[in-house]
Amino acid sequence: MEEQPKVLIVDDDKENVDLIAYFLKPQNYQIITAYDGVEALRLVESKKPDIILLDIRLPKMDGFQVCERIKKNYYTQFIPIIMITALKDLKNKIRSLEAGADDFISKPFENIELLTRVKSLLRIKKYHDELEKKNKELENKNKALIRMDQFKEELNHLIVHDMKNPIFVIQGNLQMLAMGMDESMAPLKKYVNRIDRSTQNLLRMVMNLIDITKIESGSMSLKLELASFNDIVEKSIQKLKDFPEYTGKQLNIQLAEHIPYVKIDVSVMERVFDNLLSFALANVPSDGRVDVKTFKTENTIGAYVHDHGQQIPLKYGDNVFNKFRQVEIKKEGYRVGRGLGLTFCNLAIEAHGGKLYLDESNNVGNRIILELPLNAKK
Repeated sequence: MEEQPKVLIVDDDKENVDLIAYFLKPQNYQIITAYDGVEALRLVESKKPDIILLDIRLPKMDGFQVCERIKKNYYTQFIPIIMITALKDLKNKIRSLEAGADDFISKPFENIELLTRVKSLLRIKKYHDELEKKNKELENKNKALIRMDQFKEELNHLIVHDMKNPIFVIQGNLQMLAMGMDESMAPLKKYVNRIDRSTQNLLRMVMNLIDITKIESGSMSLKLELASFNDIVEKSIQKLKDFPEYTGKQLNIQLAEHIPYVKIDVSVMERVFDNLLSFALANVPSDGRVDVKTFKTENTIGAYVHDHGQQIPLKYGDNVFNKFRQVEIKKEGYRVGRGLGLTFCNLAIEAHGGKLYLDESNNVGNRIILELPLNAKK
């Protein structure tokens, strides 16, 4: 059963109150009455009426003051108010509207006019209340979805973080196993080394996921130190050159001279280049070519990694670094590296105050450009 609309009648003349109540009662309204401004505000607070019929001349506090108080209150501002004025009192009618009244009716009034105005404003109030209810339901659902998403992110981070420890154990045992092998065990050592390289790739993907979460949440702090940019690039290249799967692939290196030392997180930057080079080398055929070049401008240092392999369509632009577009790009048959390697690279470079982007003027393969400011973060 639908709840009766509550109508608050405020007038210091009991006869006027009784007359208005007489007109309204047949409409199945719940009538509430007040005879001064202070009492009216108290009833608005406690009874939460759906509409207020408010006389201007009231003891203790006049109708204008009451109206202004109600309209300035966040919790009552949408209660419609009909001000009751004298027939030709234009000045008070204008002031009523300025105080926030939704309508006014002049004495003496016809019952049909009164009922029509009350019904109209009650209908608007009902629409507002329904909309407010829907908004609150949507807000609660949104909060629940956010909580679930946060829980999922925390659970994923916990799982990924816990994966790191057994990988370290596997790597340690593989290294000890390789150290104990002599030349007669060369065929077996080949498989041990292959497993070791796979665990290195797996560890890099796990660390990427961990760091992406940290960077996005703002909880990752870079361990900045003065370091040689060229040395980091060379170290990553040398490491990947030893991988048998890249044998036969041409890796051209051009390191710019006189690149100054810059403040960077060496460990993070090494993994950036590991990811960029792994992506480039995996994207070219067995006899393919990758060009790596470092450079220096007046305000920046940087590098580009250019693979002469399958080109990701330029329509994707820098979305190749967006973790939410990775699946879409992969479904179309294009490589974007293992795991979220390129996403990690982008976030890591941004954390250093730099930028990572695809060269849109490039016509062959993919040319990824990395730039760091010379006045890097202190």
